[in-house]
Amino acid sequence: MELNPKEAALMDQGSHGAHHQSKRSRLQVRAQLSHAGCRDAADLVGRSVTPLPGAEASPEQRALAFARKTYRCYEGGPVDRDDILRLLAPATRSGVVPRSPESLTRAELGALLRNFGQYLSDQRLLPKYAYASPGSLYATQLYLELDGIGGIEPGLYYYHPLHHHLVLIGPTARRSAPRARIHFLGKHGAIEPVYRNNIQEVLEIEAGHMVGLFEEVLPAYGLGIAAAAHRPAVLERLACAEEDHYLGTFDLVPHDAESGADALDVYVQAHPGRIDGLPAGQYRYADGDLVRISDDLVLKKHVIAINQRVYERAGLGISLVATGPDAWRHYLDLGSKLQRLQMNGLNLGFMSSGYSSRTGNDLPAAKRLNRILTDCGLPTGPSYFFVGGRVSDEQLRGEDMKEDVVHMQGPAELIKEDLAGLLPRYMLPNRIVVLDRLPLTAHGKIDNKALEASRQAELSLAVRAFVAPRTRTERRIRDLWQSVLKQEQISVTDDFFELGGNSLLAVALVNRMNRTFGGQVPLQVLFDAPTVEKLSARLDAEASEPLTRLVPLQPEGTGAPIHCWPGLGGYPMNLRPLAAALGKDRPVHGIQAHGINRGEVPYGTVGEMAAADVEAIRSVQPDGPYVLCGYSFGARVAFEAARQLEQAGQRVEHLFLIAPGMPRLREEDTAGSTGRADFTSRAFLAVLHSVFAGTLSGPQLDDCLRTVTDEAGFVDFVTGRMPGLGAELVQAVTGIVKRTYSPTYEFHELAGRRLSAPVTLVKANDDDYYSFVERQGTFSVTPPAVHHLSSGHYELLREPHVTALAALVNDRLSATASSPLPGQIPPSHVISQEVGVPHISIKHFPVALSEAQEKELLAALTSAVSNAFGCKEDVVSIAIEPVEQEAWHEQVYEPEILRRQDLLRKTPNY
Repeated sequence: MELNPKEAALMDQGSHGAHHQSKRSRLQVRAQLSHAGCRDAADLVGRSVTPLPGAEASPEQRALAFARKTYRCYEGGPVDRDDILRLLAPATRSGVVPRSPESLTRAELGALLRNFGQYLSDQRLLPKYAYASPGSLYATQLYLELDGIGGIEPGLYYYHPLHHHLVLIGPTARRSAPRARIHFLGKHGAIEPVYRNNIQEVLEIEAGHMVGLFEEVLPAYGLGIAAAAHRPAVLERLACAEEDHYLGTFDLVPHDAESGADALDVYVQAHPGRIDGLPAGQYRYADGDLVRISDDLVLKKHVIAINQRVYERAGLGISLVATGPDAWRHYLDLGSKLQRLQMNGLNLGFMSSGYSSRTGNDLPAAKRLNRILTDCGLPTGPSYFFVGGRVSDEQLRGEDMKEDVVHMQGPAELIKEDLAGLLPRYMLPNRIVVLDRLPLTAHGKIDNKALEASRQAELSLAVRAFVAPRTRTERRIRDLWQSVLKQEQISVTDDFFELGGNSLLAVALVNRMNRTFGGQVPLQVLFDAPTVEKLSARLDAEASEPLTRLVPLQPEGTGAPIHCWPGLGGYPMNLRPLAAALGKDRPVHGIQAHGINRGEVPYGTVGEMAAADVEAIRSVQPDGPYVLCGYSFGARVAFEAARQLEQAGQRVEHLFLIAPGMPRLREEDTAGSTGRADFTSRAFLAVLHSVFAGTLSGPQLDDCLRTVTDEAGFVDFVTGRMPGLGAELVQAVTGIVKRTYSPTYEFHELAGRRLSAPVTLVKANDDDYYSFVERQGTFSVTPPAVHHLSSGHYELLREPHVTALAALVNDRLSATASSPLPGQIPPSHVISQEVGVPHISIKHFPVALSEAQEKELLAALTSAVSNAFGCKEDVVSIAIEPVEQEAWHEQVYEPEILRRQDLLRKTPNY
């Protein structure tokens, strides 16, 4: 087919590559998956790295990122005039208390920057970001010039969006006043394979989208963002390639409710019959109203070929025209405005469909807009055009790639899809080739010989022979392909993408393959193995390898690995922040419960769980010393695993029991508790919900308690509210919780157990029940070191508390390694709220103690308590109080012994 540029222009028009005509090469998707926009690893070797808290995105951050889509479908119903006026009305932020940037803590800086990192989903082939990027290449880099911010040394830092840390590019001299400055740089090499024209402009637009995201998230910290002086010389300080592009500099400043006025003209285009209360035409937005200026429209043929279907579905178009005095800001302002409009809270979605050019390569939409404005006597300038409509709640919440199919479909693929809806199957062409122009003879007719000889057309290639499945694996995969692609007679040598497969179908196929084969092949597998034959070989090779439940939470390091058990439910992903905070001296493995993987059945006792886990641990580390760590319910399994290893003659270097108590439920949720795993029990349902939500309170829990009555309803509730969790995973975790749930910890597993390993107990401040180790005094040869961190049961594994927890673990490991004698554990120097200020109250019948007797008693008690609690002797306090015999029952026996038996370690027998 010959392309008619008057009806369907390509993105880069006369300078386009073959990938603009067809996505057959998958060049753009490969570029997106390569993360080419990040700084090269070789550039960063040897540079100082500053880890940032908040690597695990919050649910709110995740929702913001996935709601920001370049929408190509509009499934939310009609749009009216009032919707548009609400969209364009100036944003107001009430109740924001301005702060100076220097008040930012490191945890706040980490949480702020996490908005600019990538988000992954098992429903997507490509990573997602919270800001828009031309071509989804994310070629714009973020640099921070920090001085006096969050305790970070003054310097110029690169923010790495994949690893969520700062890389020092160069130190800076300390200034008299603190500063947080942001520089944007465009990596030329990351965008040139896809774009030929307008590279500087599209990079500036992307930087503008990042500024718009800053404008959205900064008010939560009492901050804003303001343009600084334009400093192209900054390039010399960034150690980047000569071809890279400086895009602009901005400062973080105290929030100002009056700032943010746009130097932009805004025009609204109502498509015929699509906007209630707004006839078709072109309108200027001024003084809070829409003023009609023209009947002329930017038409379907004025948007690039791959966006014309979107235009047909859209209800409106919006054009932005930059009019500010600073030319360097024009395209940044355009991108910033669209980013803010995309995050509108009104269920209105938008997709960019054309922009102007400094170098004379305007896209057709920009040319058309210029003509319309000129005819109306209105000013023109750099412009950005986008179309939109109302999207549904489901679209907003979705983490799939339905809106991103365009990455796999160029004009050739779109035409073939159109023909599939018009022609019977036998008439469909095997391949469609889009040419700029067909070769003609001297008489003006199509030159068929020249066409056949054309390398671009490749029409002389022989048709591949059909190859039927030859193994059971090939047959099962072929059947899945035929179901997903809705095609028959697929050869095992056919290419998935040449058969019409796109990113959305790729995600569906890989997920179905993983369910069918019980595997975990990555979504990108189809790029390496795009045929049934190659996929089968890969799956058969992986099937021959033993399946492990050890999840590499942090794989680097040469020291003995730390093996970690998660809490109730057995899914170790919430241990990732701890693994990251522990550093890279030792690998960290999360031990996933037996029962999560397809075909596994949960074990019924802690002993069985530990035996299977010890076998898994010894498959990767045959001999000790072992470092074991258990969180919440996992502390029980870790303790039993330590016992079994010692019985097998192995040495356990250290055992960490983290928050082994039961988190405290709200009073209304404990009423009428049956103690059973019953979905009619508020206590069980609250605990089960907390396994996924990480909290025992909040409106989501209230909704769950109000609406859920059975297991199926609970699975639907969780997958609906947390789209990143698949139903199969939620069902598996729920099954394990049902098997292991207990409203109180009655740790009979300790009976007859006695460990030689050093033990550290870390307590949370909201655990309702005392941990099992505090009810037994003989479970360990050495008294455990007990620490109390000032955080809740779930918050313990999140920033900023997880940093203190990791420091404590590393400190205890160092103390154990340096202890010259067994049982001698030096006091911890980690700054944390230890149970390091224990108080002892001795009440006795009046009896005369000599000064020497009292000193001996105090010295013995002080030494014993210091050793048991891992604290310094000078923080121990002891009170000795004589009580008259006739008052003993009232003052001591009834309140201290009878009513508090759960605290007693020794009971009287009088």
